[in-house]
Parts: sequence; C-alpha cells; structure tokens
Amino acid sequence: MAKKHLADYMQEQLAGARRNLALSAIDFSIPDEKILELRESVRREAADVQRLKKKKGFLGFLGL
Repeated sequence: MAKKHLADYMQEQLAGARRNLALSAIDFSIPDEKILELRESVRREAADVQRLKKKKGFLGFLGL
C-alpha cells in the first residue's frame, strides 16, 4: 500500500518536472544550463517512476 502512495507521489513529481521544463522552454530569460538541469530532472523522475512500476513485491523480479 505504501508503494502505491510512493508511486503516486513520484507521478506528481514527474508531472511537476515536465511542467517546469515546458514553462522554461517558453521563458527565454531562463539560462540554458537551468533548462538542461530541468531536462535531467525529468529523466530521473521518469526513471524512478518506471522503476517503481516494475517492482511488484518481494518476488517481483520473477514476474510473480
């Protein structure tokens, strides 16, 4: 049950990171380095969400 809440939290973080990245692409006053940092944070958040979705429990690596 806690994993479900954690997955929801990570989904919210990913959505927020994507939103910030989209807004920074429109706002030209944001430096390129900041945009690159935002892109990397979106990649990390997406990887974390995928990792949480893959795990299903103690025997998740067996596909059970």
